[in-house]
Amino acid sequence: MELHEALLGAGEALLIGFLIGAQREASRGESEKQPGIRDFTLIALVGALSALLGSEALAFCALAALAVLLAVYHYQVKERSGVTTEMAAVTTFFLGYLTTTPRLQHGTLVAVSLTIAVLFLLDAKVTLHNFVRRTITETEFRDTIRFLALVFIIYPVLPEEPMGPYGFFHPRKVWLFVILVCSISYFGYFLRKFAGERAGANVAGVLGGIASSTAATAAFARMSSDSPDESGHEEGAAIIANTLQFPRILALLYIINYQVAQACLWPLLAMTGAGVTFSLVRAHGRNGRVTPPAFISNPFSLGPALTFGALLTAVLFFSRAALEAFGTGSIQWVGLLSGLADADAVLLAVAELYEQAGISIGVASGTVLLALVANAITKSIIAVIAGTRRFARGLLVAFAGIFATGGVAWLVQSALQ
Repeated sequence: MELHEALLGAGEALLIGFLIGAQREASRGESEKQPGIRDFTLIALVGALSALLGSEALAFCALAALAVLLAVYHYQVKERSGVTTEMAAVTTFFLGYLTTTPRLQHGTLVAVSLTIAVLFLLDAKVTLHNFVRRTITETEFRDTIRFLALVFIIYPVLPEEPMGPYGFFHPRKVWLFVILVCSISYFGYFLRKFAGERAGANVAGVLGGIASSTAATAAFARMSSDSPDESGHEEGAAIIANTLQFPRILALLYIINYQVAQACLWPLLAMTGAGVTFSLVRAHGRNGRVTPPAFISNPFSLGPALTFGALLTAVLFFSRAALEAFGTGSIQWVGLLSGLADADAVLLAVAELYEQAGISIGVASGTVLLALVANAITKSIIAVIAGTRRFARGLLVAFAGIFATGGVAWLVQSALQ
């Protein structure tokens, strides 16, 4: 390491120690009972010097001596029970070490970035404690662990090779699709929670659309029956929830298959614009408030995730079988029928089949739109059964306008390609 690099790294180590020491001294009620600015600055400098000298044994001895000193200090101060300051001191040693180690090309950048994160954690003590103890419930924490297990434990051990007849089943890809769809509901749950107990109709519709547009439609339909005089608010919220389905699907398609997403871009954008227009018309002159419906009681449930995975697998199987037996034209019928149950499963299956089975881009995009139409039929039936006439009529008119606009956009885009 050149002289100027060594001096620069040592200077950054001193700054890191100064900042962490200043935060520790500024922490409430502990300024006289814990190491301060000078101590942390020296600890960071010792770490930097250990790296400069290039001796691993020396660095280990320096760290061991620091640990002994911190242990003696900790047991001398009987009033303190936590070890945050001691852990911060050890972290400061390693951050100082990073600033001058020649083994890591971007050690200084890593050290500075980690210092900012450490300062945030140390300074956010009260906020983090309140968040964990008062804001997050036991159920939410438990479901978060399950969701992380879904991503980091189950997904890596699944086989990558295709399985079953026609090679239709790719366990890891199917599970990745499950993760993507579950992620939307997971983050939608917390967005709804932190939006407050009561929200405007537009916000309620957005929250419902992020989590599940079908469930949101059913919930808003029931709410319209409970308060017929205010059903216009629920109608507008339901239109927004269903409109949000289109950009959500477009985002999923871009993640999974860029070509299919591009083929569906203008129809989905056109339907989004039409949906926003209908929702604005319904909202004109209405200032009511709608409580976001509690159609999701926890952030993640394994049952619905497995159900969606099974449905997606079934759609993939029948699509492959139909391709083999009847050709590419049969995919659209499969999409139409499957879309009655779940449009997400169809679009993910279509994106997979376009890549693996070689269906044309026109068939792929048309199948996605047919699945959305079929899903809208299911929601319309729900609205007629569970909602008021006014609610059902408004939603049906909106669906007609939205899909007519999308159909025209698809025809125009197909003609231009």
